[in-house]
Amino acid sequence: MVHQVSCAPIEPGSVWYCDFDTVRGPEQGNDRPALVVSSAFHLHLTGGALVSVLPLTSVERPGWLHRFALSAGGGWVITEQVRTMAAQRFRRPAPEIVLSSDDLAEVQRVLAKMLLLPA
Repeated sequence: MVHQVSCAPIEPGSVWYCDFDTVRGPEQGNDRPALVVSSAFHLHLTGGALVSVLPLTSVERPGWLHRFALSAGGGWVITEQVRTMAAQRFRRPAPEIVLSSDDLAEVQRVLAKMLLLPA
C-alpha cells in the first residue's frame, strides 16, 4: 500500500510540498515543492514510506543545462539533487504545479544521464 498524506496518494510524477530541512552545504532546504520521481515499483517496494524526489526552485540558473523550466511556469527542476526522503516529510500536494508529458520525458532523459542509466 502506498503511504497517504492529507488523504491524497503519493504518485509518480506528482508534485508535493516537502520539508527539506535539515540540510548540509549546498543542498536545497526549507519547505518547497518537489517532483516525485519514485516509480510505482519503488513506492510499492518501500510501502510508500520512502519516496525519491527532485526539488523545484523559483531561481533560474542560466547556463545550467541539467536544470530546466517547467512548461506550466512552476519553476525549475533541480535534477542534480535527487533525494530519497521519508513520506512524513510530505506536507501537502501541489495541484497547482502539473508537469506535462514533455516535462516528465525531459526529467527522465536528464536523470538517465545523471545516474548512468541507459537513455
